[in-house]
Amino acid sequence: MQTDNNNSNPVNQAIFTVCAAADVIVAATDAAFAAAGCVFAGEFHDYITADRNPQFSSAIKGATSCVALIDCDQNPELALETMKKLQEIFLNRISIVAVSSQVNADLLLRAMRAGCNEFLNRPLDVNELSASLLRFQNMHMIDSLLQQNLGRVISLFGAKGGVGTTTLAVHLAANLAQRHQKRTLLIDHKHELGHVALYLGLKESQYHFDELIRNVDRLDADLLNGFVTKHTSGLEVLASPDMCAPPHNGTSEDIERVMEFLRHQYDYILIDSSVDYKEIVPTLLQISNEICMVSTPDVAALRDLARHIEYLSLNDAVTEKLRIIINRSTSNDAVSPEQIQDLVRFPVAIAIPNNYAELVHAINAGEPISPQRRSPFPQQINRWSSRIVSGNATGEKKTSGKKLFAFWR
Repeated sequence: MQTDNNNSNPVNQAIFTVCAAADVIVAATDAAFAAAGCVFAGEFHDYITADRNPQFSSAIKGATSCVALIDCDQNPELALETMKKLQEIFLNRISIVAVSSQVNADLLLRAMRAGCNEFLNRPLDVNELSASLLRFQNMHMIDSLLQQNLGRVISLFGAKGGVGTTTLAVHLAANLAQRHQKRTLLIDHKHELGHVALYLGLKESQYHFDELIRNVDRLDADLLNGFVTKHTSGLEVLASPDMCAPPHNGTSEDIERVMEFLRHQYDYILIDSSVDYKEIVPTLLQISNEICMVSTPDVAALRDLARHIEYLSLNDAVTEKLRIIINRSTSNDAVSPEQIQDLVRFPVAIAIPNNYAELVHAINAGEPISPQRRSPFPQQINRWSSRIVSGNATGEKKTSGKKLFAFWR
């Protein structure tokens, strides 16, 4: 059972319990009351696992950060699984406190590996818990300030093959670099025969993203400079192998380390990836500031788009970053962007007009369409990049407290 926060003001920190006994709940309530900016947001009577994904209250969803008190006494194994699941759901927005009557070294180690931030013995000391809440708030505040100065990661995925994801990635990245003068890196995340370098007219590079991951331990600015290829627009590119190659095999930790380094080097990092990389996609979803799912307005692509949204929407943190992009849109489409929104039950961020002849010419010439051209396609890319730079990438227009989604056609 959960309690909801009726206060319309944003909550800095929401604390909730999982499978906790009455004494833990009382301590959590008292500690939340004593801590400034903190609210007790309720309790869950069942552990949170892959097959038990609860509905979180608005107080929890809207809080700047969350703290979960997980009682390990009832079932230590399910408690550990809950820690992992909550880290997946809330990413860097949650601190986890394990509570137990008996602590052994093995449980403590496994809890830390599962994402636990602190381990407290029962009976809980309210003052000790209040101090932990304050410490978590300060840590989150510092992390937020550091994140503000880091580059933004935008991942692009196609709902299915052939919907034009690479074309959009190339033009959006070049636009950010050329028109907005932002230091931008475009990563061709295809493990073989990617098309980014071809579309940009770049010569084959012997270094690729997977090579960068393999060299994460010696990664610095000089090494990165030797890996990237520079386009005349100012865009920098990590190309895909121009030959058949095995799939990426980097660990999640290595990818996170590489992306953390890149975020210090660039204003924007765009990743042209694929939903087929099942082992890597969860990490990309976690590290991305925006997740663009590209579809065309045809039955096959829309069916796949709907299924992907159903899956991604299981994770609230991912849903907040998800953007639906409809490519090759025309006024004669059997399904309009408005109808697509109703079909997939998710807002369409932007509809990109169809411009087949001009794009084929640009691809064959190895040069993106100039943002100065007055044709519909580059003008819409201009609007998209401007929204990203201004921090309003969803295309939302706020009116009387309600969200209205604009289809930029």
